[in-house]
Amino acid sequence: MTLEEILRQPEGKTLEFKRELSSAEPFLKAVVAFANTAGGIVLFGVEDRTRRVVGIKEPLAIEARLANLVSDAIRPRVAPDIELMPWRKTQVVAVRVCPSPLRPHYVKALGPEQGVFVRVGSSNRAADRSMIEELRRLAGSRAFDEDPM
Repeated sequence: MTLEEILRQPEGKTLEFKRELSSAEPFLKAVVAFANTAGGIVLFGVEDRTRRVVGIKEPLAIEARLANLVSDAIRPRVAPDIELMPWRKTQVVAVRVCPSPLRPHYVKALGPEQGVFVRVGSSNRAADRSMIEELRRLAGSRAFDEDPM
């Protein structure tokens, strides 16, 4: 999918825009939520509401920082595809996350109970105990009625 096609879409279940990386936690929650649900793209250098491309000043530095954040702060580990995408005289950074067979993923600093997030519409929601169990069942390819009583 090209950058033009991505920019035509609104934020939603599989797409999130970020102007910059001001705080790591919202980004980590989005990556965890995408990995635990249907996958998605976090696009840095684009304003949320207007979808105006502002670009990233040091894209290689942001790319390295994002890779380190994901590697250090999410368990089980997630391996997103981080891509620099040119746009006119600037660049944006796209972080593509695939749905994971190793779910539930969680933000390490928040722990395996409070750090699990799922994507609901265009927001990242904390998963409750029953949702965490459902994610485990899905990861094990077990149907609900196959669980022991």
